[in-house]
Amino acid sequence: MIRPRFRLAPLLLAPLLLARCAWLAPDYKRPSLPLPDRWNGAAAVARDDSEWWHSYNDPVLDQLIADALKDSDDIALAKNRLSQARAQYGYAFANQLPAISVVGADAYGQVHLNESLPIPQKMSNLGFVGGMLTYEVDLWGKNASLSNAAKAGVRAAACAEDAARLSVSAGTAKLYFSLRALDAEVAILEDAVRTQDELLALVQRQYDVGAVDALLFQAATERRDTAHAALPDARDQRDRAESALAVLAGHSPKDIAQNDISRGRDLYDLTIPEPAPSVMPSQLIERRPDIAMHEQMLIASNFNIGHARAAYFPSLSLATLAGVNNIDLNNLYRATTRSWALPAAMAAPVLDFGRTESGVKLARAAKNEQVVLYQQSIRTAFKEVRDALLAENTAADRDNSDTEREKAAETRLHLTTLRQAEGWSSRIDVLAARSTLEQEQLTRVAARLQRLDASVDLYKATGGGFRMSR
Repeated sequence: MIRPRFRLAPLLLAPLLLARCAWLAPDYKRPSLPLPDRWNGAAAVARDDSEWWHSYNDPVLDQLIADALKDSDDIALAKNRLSQARAQYGYAFANQLPAISVVGADAYGQVHLNESLPIPQKMSNLGFVGGMLTYEVDLWGKNASLSNAAKAGVRAAACAEDAARLSVSAGTAKLYFSLRALDAEVAILEDAVRTQDELLALVQRQYDVGAVDALLFQAATERRDTAHAALPDARDQRDRAESALAVLAGHSPKDIAQNDISRGRDLYDLTIPEPAPSVMPSQLIERRPDIAMHEQMLIASNFNIGHARAAYFPSLSLATLAGVNNIDLNNLYRATTRSWALPAAMAAPVLDFGRTESGVKLARAAKNEQVVLYQQSIRTAFKEVRDALLAENTAADRDNSDTEREKAAETRLHLTTLRQAEGWSSRIDVLAARSTLEQEQLTRVAARLQRLDASVDLYKATGGGFRMSR
């Protein structure tokens, strides 16, 4: 008896050899935009800003950002989306490979044969046990297109996670700077309240003896009331900043309720980085995670066109079935016959009333949308870098100017105090000079905060150490 020889290896390799023998996805070309050769008003400085927040030299800030990058809800959501994208890619990739399954069937019945055959016609078990291998030959790259689109989706999700990390780190830094500025503002307003209380008390005594008129007394009263009203608002803003920072850093509900945020260096002791981008304009496209994300989404949409086009062409499916058959009342699984089959099926579209054409049009429109979003992200990136550079220059000028004004107010207070000691000025003159100094201090706090925020914005606008590696 000659038995057919069944070999599984050639059947497994054949589909892989037939796959990807045609390709319908358009060739991808990165959309180009004219880029400047250099930044206006600033030259790029080569520096390592992979962990840019260390440049402020505040260990508390470093720890807050480390906590935020580890426990932030926004980053946790981005990581989950990345896991979903990886699972989707795994599914799409596996869809290109054969599927192997076990097949078993059992039935109890009677087979009616020709009466001339010398075989008893009796009730019997009809059984089959075997394996099945199924595979859709990817002649037109349909499944490969889906797999590559899903792979680009993984890269896009990874870039989105990096964008979330950059946003969280920048947001944490700016909130921390706001908190330190509000700490300084509260301290100044507390001094201002004491100054205005003392000043009003002196004016009150003069008013009681008729040395000053009611208008001067009313003006002193209004200044005192303004100082008292500003202090609770500043304290409330400081508490809200602490709560927001605790949430962003991923602290526990207990820590959020206690508003227990550590403090590091004072506002004026923080190191301000040099106001210059760390990349050339041509490097910005590779450094911004949002730009990289939009490009990967564009690549995915390009592959989706190939998947949609494949619906115009026939699909070829292969199936291999091998096993044992038995017609045996006493022992179902004692093989009486062995069989195998290699069927193939092809289905070709004839009339789908424009369904495939509409699918291709939809895929092309989706790609055109991604082109616009990609180009828009580049324009937005260059705008943000330019705005950050301008804001840094403006904030630096304002900070320097307000510093000089504060020094002048300090000198005036010092001279007025000396004149009081010599009898040339009154206590009211000293308190008025102190009030002027306190106003200049508040102005300088705002200027220093603006300068720190501008430096963070520049780091964020230039990608903050992001490198496209996935």
